[in-house]
Amino acid sequence: MQTVLVEGMKCSHCADHVHDRFSQKVTNVKVDLRHATATFEGTATLDELNATLVGSHYHAVAFL
Repeated sequence: MQTVLVEGMKCSHCADHVHDRFSQKVTNVKVDLRHATATFEGTATLDELNATLVGSHYHAVAFL
């Protein structure tokens, strides 16, 4: 499992949106709104994760 810090999430709708977008690239995505993180299985770079977020207000900033 990998964990990434995601900026821009403010509500559960935001978390759902990040979940749906990341699920296009990786599996078993779990988004934690309180900690502004997403955990997932699979391999993806920050650039690949951010490519799934194009056009949204969210940005994957760092792996934890």
